[in-house]
Amino acid sequence: MSVFIDEVQDLSLENFSKVAHHGEACVLTTSAKSRIEGNRDKFLAFTEAHSSEHVYGVTTKHHTGAKAVLSRNDRTEYSTRLPSTPATFGTPLPERLVRGIVFARLTDVLNGTACLRPTTVDRLLGLLDSGLAPVPRYGNGEPGDIIPLGTLLRSTFNGTLEIGEGMALINGSPVGTAVLADAAVNGRGMFGKAAAVFALAAAAIGSPSAHYASDLGRLWNDPHQVAALDAMRDLLGPAVRADETPYQAPVSFRSAPRLLGWLHRTQKSVEECALISLQASSNNPVFCPPSAEHPTGTMLSNGGYHNPMVAPSLDALSRAWADVCQLATSQVNRLCELGDGLIATEAEPQVSLFYMTSAGWAEEARTAATTSLISVAGGSQTDTGTPDLLAWNKSEHVRTALDANLAVLALVSAHTIARRNTPVPERLKSFQHDVLAAFPLGSDPEDFGDNLGMVAQVLDGLGSGAVEVAASAYSSVGAQATA
Repeated sequence: MSVFIDEVQDLSLENFSKVAHHGEACVLTTSAKSRIEGNRDKFLAFTEAHSSEHVYGVTTKHHTGAKAVLSRNDRTEYSTRLPSTPATFGTPLPERLVRGIVFARLTDVLNGTACLRPTTVDRLLGLLDSGLAPVPRYGNGEPGDIIPLGTLLRSTFNGTLEIGEGMALINGSPVGTAVLADAAVNGRGMFGKAAAVFALAAAAIGSPSAHYASDLGRLWNDPHQVAALDAMRDLLGPAVRADETPYQAPVSFRSAPRLLGWLHRTQKSVEECALISLQASSNNPVFCPPSAEHPTGTMLSNGGYHNPMVAPSLDALSRAWADVCQLATSQVNRLCELGDGLIATEAEPQVSLFYMTSAGWAEEARTAATTSLISVAGGSQTDTGTPDLLAWNKSEHVRTALDANLAVLALVSAHTIARRNTPVPERLKSFQHDVLAAFPLGSDPEDFGDNLGMVAQVLDGLGSGAVEVAASAYSSVGAQATA
């Protein structure tokens, strides 16, 4: 399958996911290539008209080299190669993310702010088919993305470029855009998984249906919290259940719909920021086409390489995931302590010991969910670094921890219900069945790790009716609800 791109509006989260996560090819339409060629012609006319002026990375070199205008011969030599960039080494980024970087690099090309030749754009997209250079995951402390972009593109393009193309390829923030879009896509299923697991835990402890009453939505005045309430209520059933307790559940169970509502709002906001970033030019400098004020166009040196939405959005998502992770551990603890639950019904402490595993994952999430402030470690011209890859690395760690902890809570909840022989709400039956099939009652401790991994796969697969119900509640609140 191929994703066809005609204009910048085609750089959507859905198409990002197809190219980056599902390995589909990316193809420019004939009309897109024609516009790209036209933009290139305008850019060449501009550079010829302004060849004696300071145009960053075009008639001058980059960084401190911008102080002097190049001679024609020096400009030709400089134009053939990618500008020098620092490098790092070590553990590579996952391939899905590197594919996403290539996809996000199209934005400036389609907007006409990075005037590559059509043949250069074809070669860029060809990287998706011919193999991607490994890009180190750590040690990226520059403003913008010149370290990973230099690593990704240098071996393919060095010595083959023409004027303006080197700077257009390695400057800007397509890596920041890609990490934000990656987190947005990966986060879409988290609300459904968490809602399903929290509902199963509520059923296990006998949480009163009043905790999820529709009247609360009107009182809380937030469509995202309404979505969470609706998901929990749909899963547990709207009527009073025979097995629910006559008194309120512990705080972690009562707080669940409110915290899920915040996760819902945060996810929607991250998706909005990711879409904006996918379609917004980020290069430095950017070419603006001819206008009445600038008959040959103009080049604007700017801060486009610093996308201010990336790190704060990733930090917000990490915080929301980490809070949900802490709540999951609180619920695991309460279930493991039930006097007539696992602690009383297991022949010896087995699944009731998994509160220790849950605590470990909660601490992993807590430790990683820290603020990613802009760096002031640079010097001279480069006095500020952007922490986008740092923020993404931390968010990935938190997401992994939350996935694991939800699996622990699902396990403890399913076993508690089975051990106590209490009724299972209709829409949670298949979910509990799938969890018990992955981690049966009486499993040998030697199999605990593998079985817990299979419970996580149950959640990842979104195969149960419970998760589908919760996922539909997620999509019921559109982007217009995002603050």
